[in-house]
Amino acid sequence: MEDYLNFLHKIGNIKRYKKNNILFYEDEQAENFFILLKGKVRVYKSINDKEMTLHRFLPTSFIAEMPAFKRLKYPANAEFEEESEILEINFEKFYNLCLENTKFNFLLIASLFEKIKILEKKLLQNSLGLKERVISYILENEQKLDIMTQKQISLDLNVRVESLSRILKEFKNKNLLTTTKGKITILDKEKLIKNFSELS
Repeated sequence: MEDYLNFLHKIGNIKRYKKNNILFYEDEQAENFFILLKGKVRVYKSINDKEMTLHRFLPTSFIAEMPAFKRLKYPANAEFEEESEILEINFEKFYNLCLENTKFNFLLIASLFEKIKILEKKLLQNSLGLKERVISYILENEQKLDIMTQKQISLDLNVRVESLSRILKEFKNKNLLTTTKGKITILDKEKLIKNFSELS
């Protein structure tokens, strides 16, 4: 990836953003796509005054290459969750680079396949019941639970904080997990997995 980035730096512009800055808004015409070099970006849609988190991007990630490729509008909003650094690339310049060097075609294809996996994961998550979704999320993010707030988790799962708290309280009563200052700690991973299997 480093070799590709060195080439892309020649046709792109590095921009730095602060927390809560917006990278792009839904329905803006997509002329550029982005590579997240540092920081974190949350992509979300606003539905009935509620924000539905679609995905969080971490370095090094392509963002919005599909709408740029198809000359569409951005399908969602993108917001920085911490100070970040972006490589902004005009798609026309990237397209010309692909014509000159076919290796960049494979880079784009690989990134698009990754987006398909993200979509499949989101569809699977939405097909689960709330308890299953919470357990699945906790297990998947086990290593990061000590830095994640319940507000962030509720945003990721697109549920109300109150609903999440109710589920967590139930799991605490079963001694599956505990919370300290809002942070979740798994107490019995095997039982948590068993609960997920029984619910599925």
